[in-house]
Amino acid sequence: MSITPSTPVVQGAKKTSLRLDGDAVLLSTPHEEARVPLAAIERIRAEGRSVTVELTAPSGTTRYVHRIAGASEAGAAMFAETVNAALPGVAGRDTTADGTVLVETRTLPMSRRTRKLRRIMGLSAGALGLLVVACVLVAVAGEPVAMVALVPGGLVLTGALAIGANALANWYREWRLIRHGITTFAAEVPDRPGMYLYTDPAGLIRHVFTWAGGIAVKVSYDPVDPGNVVLPRTALFRRGELALGLFFTLFALVGFAALATLTVAAFVDPEAISGTA
Repeated sequence: MSITPSTPVVQGAKKTSLRLDGDAVLLSTPHEEARVPLAAIERIRAEGRSVTVELTAPSGTTRYVHRIAGASEAGAAMFAETVNAALPGVAGRDTTADGTVLVETRTLPMSRRTRKLRRIMGLSAGALGLLVVACVLVAVAGEPVAMVALVPGGLVLTGALAIGANALANWYREWRLIRHGITTFAAEVPDRPGMYLYTDPAGLIRHVFTWAGGIAVKVSYDPVDPGNVVLPRTALFRRGELALGLFFTLFALVGFAALATLTVAAFVDPEAISGTA
C-alpha cells in the first residue's frame, strides 16, 4: 500500500498540528480543534518555523489569524505553498467577507493517554491517602514508631502500584487493539523520517511516529477511534510487560496488606510493635 499525500501534516510545538482535510484546514491543539474552510482563508504564511492562517475580512477591519509555532521549516513552507495555490479555485470564496463566521471550533475529548494518567494518579493518590490514615491511626494508638516502617514502605509500594498499573494498562490496550481492532500497514513519508501514514475506514489519512525503520510498518487501531493506534510488538515483549505489570501490582497489594496488618497490630498488640522496634 502506498500513501503519498499532496500536503504535509504540520506538527507544531505543544502538541499542535495543522493539516488539510478536504475543503478545510484543521488546526488542532490538545484541547480543541478549529475547522477553517478554504473559503474563509485569505492566505497561509510560513515564516521560519511558524505557520499563520489569515482569514478573509472586509476592508478596513481587523484580520483574524490562527497560528502555530515550532513547525518544520520545510513542512511549513510546503504546506503554505500547496494551500495558497489551491485558494483561487475555491468555490464561493470572497476575500472581502468575514471569514470568522465560517470557522467551526469544537472541544476535543480528553485523550486516551491523559485519561490513563489521571486514573493512575487517582490510584496513587488513593494509596497515599490510605498511608496517611494508617499513620494517623498508629499515632492515635500510641505507637508512632510504626511510622518508621509505614512511611517509606508506603511510598515504595505506591510507586510499585503505579508502575504495575501503567504496564497492565499498556498491555491490555495493545492486546485489545490487536485482537479486536483493524490491522494494516502504514507507509513512511519520504521527506519525514519516522512519520508513517495510514488510512482509516472513513478515508481519513492519519499519522503515527516510530523509528522502527522500513518503508512500511504494521499498525493496529480501534475501528471506533482510529486515532487510537499501536505498533504491535513481538509476543515476547508483550508477555514481558504483562509479567512486569503483574509482579509490581501483586507486590504492591501484598505490601499494602502487610502495612494494614501492622496498623491493626498497633491497636491489638502494641507490645509486639514496641518489642521489634
